[in-house]
Amino acid sequence: MNYFYGFDFLSICLMFLGTILNLNRYTRPINLILMAIILFRAFSKNTNKRYSENYKFVAFINNKLLKKSRRQISYNLPAINFRGLSWFFDKTKYSFNQFKNYKIVQCPNCSQKLRLPRGQKNIIVTCKRCKTEFKMKRT
Repeated sequence: MNYFYGFDFLSICLMFLGTILNLNRYTRPINLILMAIILFRAFSKNTNKRYSENYKFVAFINNKLLKKSRRQISYNLPAINFRGLSWFFDKTKYSFNQFKNYKIVQCPNCSQKLRLPRGQKNIIVTCKRCKTEFKMKRT
């Protein structure tokens, strides 16, 4: 499966620079170009090229930082990607579909969440955890 590169240290620095440039209305076209570059880098599938660009940028920054202080930026910072977002959207879609077909109620005794099908008027619910029976009146 092909994945996108994501956001790395260079992209974050460009985003910070673009935010600063956005404050002045005369530099907003430069900001738009920077944002296009950031999006191109984030959604690029040529990860080796993006990694080498980031490596050169970090080496340049470290060269400048070592002259002024003894601090360095790590070369192996991971790129931030959005692979985990698909799980979040799938979970949200699943819970929305559950909301459409079922009513989620809590047991008054143990607060266990129970899923009841919609469309029935009066129902006696038995909690699976504490075996408490209670009456639900639904619409």
